[in-house]
Amino acid sequence: MSDRLRTSLAIILSFALALSMFGAVGCQRASEEPAPPAETPVAGGDLVIGYDQEPAILNPLKKGGDMMATKDAISNVLYGLLRAKPDLTYEALLAEEVPTVENGLVTESPFTVTYKIKEEAVWSDGTPITSADVKFTWETIMSDDWKILSRLGYEKITAIETPDDKTAKLIFSEPYAPYRDLFSSSGCVLTKHALEGQDFDTVLNDAIPVASGPFVFDKWNKGDSIVLARNDAFWGPNKAYLDTVTFKYIPETNTIIAQFETGEVQAINPPPDVSLIEQIDAAGEVQADPGTIWEHIAFNLEKPHVSDVKVRQAIAYGIDRQAIVDQVMAGQVKPLNSILVPEQPTYYTPAWEKYTLDKGKAEALLAEAGYAKGADGIYAKDGSKLTLKFRTTAGNVGREKMQQIVQANLKEVGIEIVIDNVDATTFFSESTVNGDFEMGEWAWLASPDPSATTLFASDSIPPDGQNYYRYRNAEVTQALKDSDVEAVESERIAFMKTVQELMAEDVPLIPLYQRLSILGYRSNIVGPQNNPTLEGVFWNLGEWWMKPAT
Repeated sequence: MSDRLRTSLAIILSFALALSMFGAVGCQRASEEPAPPAETPVAGGDLVIGYDQEPAILNPLKKGGDMMATKDAISNVLYGLLRAKPDLTYEALLAEEVPTVENGLVTESPFTVTYKIKEEAVWSDGTPITSADVKFTWETIMSDDWKILSRLGYEKITAIETPDDKTAKLIFSEPYAPYRDLFSSSGCVLTKHALEGQDFDTVLNDAIPVASGPFVFDKWNKGDSIVLARNDAFWGPNKAYLDTVTFKYIPETNTIIAQFETGEVQAINPPPDVSLIEQIDAAGEVQADPGTIWEHIAFNLEKPHVSDVKVRQAIAYGIDRQAIVDQVMAGQVKPLNSILVPEQPTYYTPAWEKYTLDKGKAEALLAEAGYAKGADGIYAKDGSKLTLKFRTTAGNVGREKMQQIVQANLKEVGIEIVIDNVDATTFFSESTVNGDFEMGEWAWLASPDPSATTLFASDSIPPDGQNYYRYRNAEVTQALKDSDVEAVESERIAFMKTVQELMAEDVPLIPLYQRLSILGYRSNIVGPQNNPTLEGVFWNLGEWWMKPAT
């Protein structure tokens, strides 16, 4: 698995999610046996991770830095204030504690969030991590000089006060419910003393000068690998056990599995093809958990054919999502019917459930849109055949299988699909950002808050956000923004229900399914813990260690 990390889309799930949908598939084999006695970690060892996508850049705050490949490569190098845990709660990283109303660190009139930074926290060069770094991060994000990925939430901060070196008070213009994601899971805290005065559009693209996490950036061999090394100045309770971690970039799923089986790579997070689990299990350990990773088909609403809502609705009726689930996910999940998930009963509305395979409805909608079927069986309008390019990440077995099903389904309806895949770096750094697709397919990952504003608001179209669909609906935009500032849960529920129902009618996307988050590792590795949130499965590399060969 590797995909785009969205800045603010968040899905509130109960911990039961990790236990419910997949039964034994979602458990480690070790969970079926009594827990063995605790072992003493051993320092040393070089871990090689087989990874299917290479980052475009390393800067997570800049346009092009929202690939999951970026997040995984730097999450143990640059820390945020907080981090999402596998149970979908937050834990403090650079901060001493998670700010809440209960502990007095979140107050009203004006809405203020106070962070206390850990006294022992230092950069890898020994410089203390301070409130000035938090303020510098905010000022950098808000500067018009730089091509920032998204300023959502940050623009609601009117000032950051720094009464002392370890206290940062964030003062907002209005309440902001997803405040915990700022400077945290979807971002980081920047190094003022190393970056001030530098060109932020380039300085973090290829290297990270100093670290706040258990590893430091070592080198990037473009087209091959990124290497991290232990941060010997790490201030946390324990330094990393591993000497180095190498992300080795292997775009072909089958090659990743083959190298895992031979031991050339010792850990993998492959695309969500359920058939891979048995292969991984035969060669090592596997954890497969349902999570906040959801696959979907996207439309670029600025492209001529799919700018028509009736065409998008026809496509939704023309696709057999159940067949996709059965063939790609081995029937382990159900089709997803929202931008949220059913294990989130408070907010979830299955608004897309009406879109089941119905060739008659699909053809009727195309006729209403002014299309007529040609002699070759393909619909056309004004001399333009209804031929659509469908683009996703090349080499992803599960996605390519999905495309073939969609292609066959829509041919039956009279829509011609041309599969036009590119490598992951090009797809995420160019195709989606620049709108170079008619139909696309990717996944979003989430944090524990239901905000979706940066994905679907009309004013979040690139370069101002991650609305790669170029979707514009004023009512949806207002409901999203109202939800973000609403402290009363019942009111947020109403706003998010409106969003889901309106979007299902507009069909800027077609939800497919929640996929498994698969983490495979060799049996001599201790410490992996799958994290199906936007933190990713390599979130705790500082705790991993290797058993010595016997």
